[in-house]
Amino acid sequence: MKKSLLLFLVFLGVLHYSQKPIFVKAKVNAVNVYRSSAELQNSANFSIPSGASEVIITNISEEIFEKSLQVSVNNKNVSILSVQFTDNYTSDYDMDNTNPRIKKVSDSITLLEDIVYKASMELEANNKTLELLDKNQTVLVGSNTSSVAQLMQLADYYKTKRLEISTAISQINKKNTDLQKKLNRLRSSLKINSEMEEASSDGVLILKVMSSAAANVKADISYLAENASWEPFYEVRGNKLSEPLDVLFKAKVRQDTGLDWKGVKLSLINGRSSRNSTAPVLNPWFLQSYKQQNESVVNSGRYISDTISREKNIEEVVVVGASFRSIENQFNISFDVDVPYDILSNDQENFINLKQEKIPAVYKYFVAPKYNKDAFLIAKIKDFNKYNLISASANIVFENMYIGETTIKPNQTTDELSITLGDDKKISVRKEVIDDKSSVKMFSSYQEKTITYDIVVRNNKKEAIEIEIKDQFPLSKDESVKIELLQTYNAEQDKEKGYLTWDVKISPSETKKFRVSYKVRYPKDFSISNLN
Repeated sequence: MKKSLLLFLVFLGVLHYSQKPIFVKAKVNAVNVYRSSAELQNSANFSIPSGASEVIITNISEEIFEKSLQVSVNNKNVSILSVQFTDNYTSDYDMDNTNPRIKKVSDSITLLEDIVYKASMELEANNKTLELLDKNQTVLVGSNTSSVAQLMQLADYYKTKRLEISTAISQINKKNTDLQKKLNRLRSSLKINSEMEEASSDGVLILKVMSSAAANVKADISYLAENASWEPFYEVRGNKLSEPLDVLFKAKVRQDTGLDWKGVKLSLINGRSSRNSTAPVLNPWFLQSYKQQNESVVNSGRYISDTISREKNIEEVVVVGASFRSIENQFNISFDVDVPYDILSNDQENFINLKQEKIPAVYKYFVAPKYNKDAFLIAKIKDFNKYNLISASANIVFENMYIGETTIKPNQTTDELSITLGDDKKISVRKEVIDDKSSVKMFSSYQEKTITYDIVVRNNKKEAIEIEIKDQFPLSKDESVKIELLQTYNAEQDKEKGYLTWDVKISPSETKKFRVSYKVRYPKDFSISNLN
């Protein structure tokens, strides 16, 4: 009895699975785009009978990361027995994915092409007949046996037959012209309809499901796909030094997943999709050290010393799992796009405006004459964290003129965010050496060099400017080399770093000079190559 029941259940299962598969096309509804991949959220609606069914869900990206696949159904009476992805699906049943509109146009084209072909054959036959008639007419007219009556009869036949064939050729040519016009219109229509269709993929999901009753089912499908990315960038506009910056945050989105995203809800995430669920483990951090030797020995044979040290103390210097640090501290900031978007699977850039803000800024010019004589306009933004800025390149436009490109880097530890808005040619900066205040003196055991120069700044603008001027004086690591500052024109001094800083206001058409003078004393047998 048990054996019979088992056979019956097996037969019932075979009967169910021998039913025709249910084909349904998945629709992409929303996409979370990471910096180098995308999470596609899809849905598929279908009806199933009671018992076991096989559901073939088409329109799945071939770029799928299979381990990320998640499928769920909204009906508690339906259980998913298995899910399998394949990009090489074959079945005894044909998948009818042909669009009816395209099929109708395609069938019409096939029918017309057949008519045109037959008409062309008929045209060729008439042309050959006409050619044959012309050749025979010449032969018959030249015959010695031809009588006048025969010639008259032949002329009438030739005239009648040639007129008949010529008329037929003319009608066929006219018909072919009309057919060709219709054919061209249909081909154009087919092209337009085809372009309107979404790109489709060969990827499919094979679902084995079991239902206790006939049911309408909605399946939610999500997975990660490769070949999708986005890149942030800014457009920063400034009009006057008294107005805030107009900052437009944009994104360049591209994808080649094999599926067109039509009318989808987009979210752009500033991070990478996490596929590693293992938390990092910190291990002890051992320093690599060795005993210092005589300096001359170390200098002459440091490579040998280091090699011996590594070989003798190999167990002490091995680092097992060094400490980790985070480079990017803006993980998974999400930017939701307000309107549905179409992103075609063609790997082309799609530009999306994310947000636009007026950001207050304090403007100041900056120049470092030692390295560059250009004065750069800097916009300084306080409390920049509240604007959710991320690291990205920025196109700068100031006073309706394209200045160039810079980089916004909000992942910093300072309280202010500085954005360079380009150099201003109306601010002139030069460095003038004062020869009569500069000298080289030689003494018995040492020499002394005095350097004096002016930093000259002129404001050729129509409004006053605030400018930060930064210069340097030399520092020494050798006790026998002494540096003495003689004149700094009230500069703020950083003696540890060797910086001189002036924060000044310069009126329109005003010129200001900032004198710097310092003295360097060093042994007579010393040579300093980078003093100037």
